[in-house]
Amino acid sequence: MKTKILSLGGLVLAVGLLAACGESGRIDQTDSSIPVPKQVEVTSVRPIAGGAVLKFKIPDDDNLKGVEAVYTRNGSEVNTRVSRYVDSLVVEGFADSLEHEVKVYSFNSNTAKSEPVSVKFTPLTPAVQTVKLNMIGVFGGIKVHVMNNVDKADMAVIIYIDTDTTDLAKPADQRKWVEVTTLFTGSTDVFLTRRGLPAQKALYRAVLRDHWGNFSVPTDTVLTPMAETRLNKKLFRYFNPGDDNASASSSNYPIVGLWDDVMGAQGGNSPHFFDSASNTPHPSWLTIDLGQYARISRIGVTPRWRYLSYAGTNVRCMEFWGWIGEGAPTGKKEEGNPHGFETGWVQLGTFEFNKPSGYQPDGSVGNVTEEDLVYYTDNAEAEFDNTVYPHAYDKIRYLRAVVTDTFSSYGLNTAVAKWELGELTPYGQIIK
Repeated sequence: MKTKILSLGGLVLAVGLLAACGESGRIDQTDSSIPVPKQVEVTSVRPIAGGAVLKFKIPDDDNLKGVEAVYTRNGSEVNTRVSRYVDSLVVEGFADSLEHEVKVYSFNSNTAKSEPVSVKFTPLTPAVQTVKLNMIGVFGGIKVHVMNNVDKADMAVIIYIDTDTTDLAKPADQRKWVEVTTLFTGSTDVFLTRRGLPAQKALYRAVLRDHWGNFSVPTDTVLTPMAETRLNKKLFRYFNPGDDNASASSSNYPIVGLWDDVMGAQGGNSPHFFDSASNTPHPSWLTIDLGQYARISRIGVTPRWRYLSYAGTNVRCMEFWGWIGEGAPTGKKEEGNPHGFETGWVQLGTFEFNKPSGYQPDGSVGNVTEEDLVYYTDNAEAEFDNTVYPHAYDKIRYLRAVVTDTFSSYGLNTAVAKWELGELTPYGQIIK
């Protein structure tokens, strides 16, 4: 019995201690004695596309933890907070140009708020309404031109397709739209491409979606992609008619590395890219016997894998030429022709490594974004256009690649320029 009494007493003591601790030291309680901070003074409201920038004066109040703006966007109440050390905040994501109200609070460490300061503003037209879209059919798919994204807003371009073109007046809500892809960009002006689409007439729809889930008015276009296939690079051979002026710096970096189909991480290793000799003339060229006749629609251009992106001796600008003369080229030099090429060579197109975020006005590279790197490593291609170069889609067997600039030589009038490149991958229509 004595033992039981002692145990009961210990239990009572423990409960008492817990109760005492609960009254004075609980970390999940707030200190209601901290005063509510003073109101902020909103000094200016500057409308921006789809929102506004609020600038305010922080009160001299030690109890102030930060500033919060509360507003209704797309039917839901949202808030934006900044610390006491920041004197402005941005409210954004509106899909209209109507007047909106924002309530601005100061709050303390317990998140207790001051009385609100109410301000009103009318946002400028949001990017989702001002960015323009245009679609065209190309070899193997479609190309979407995203234009007028002056604020470089992050945008998703959603592409839909309906193969029923018998009644183009049919209401959109009665169509059987199938989502094809979603492409992403934050560039001012850029072409986005979707390949692998059937060479048949269809109704295509492009819709912009911004970061907050707002959508643009759809752009609908009837397009017919042109049939396209990848050329068989196993048939390629290096062909020097006698006037080629590009040579490898060593046997470790052979010309055939340009079409060995080794890309990705391995494409940055010997012998899977071409590296020219140090004294290579500028401009420089080499000739490929495709081993087949084809009309070339585009050429994928892959750099040495993730090596000095947008820099160094990596190729920046190229020209592509095709031979339409009788037989094979002989290498005869002819003064008066571009580069002194033999008559029979015709220009198919030009190429410069695009930079979605844009080069600097003087042509220098500037900052490189993640979108830039994705394009440079995986998506670069020279796309031919017979409205610009009349012979672009002519039947050819011999292809000549001319390097006109590296990133190091760009803008310099140099007589020699070492260069390196990972892979060339032609596409088009093979002629049997």
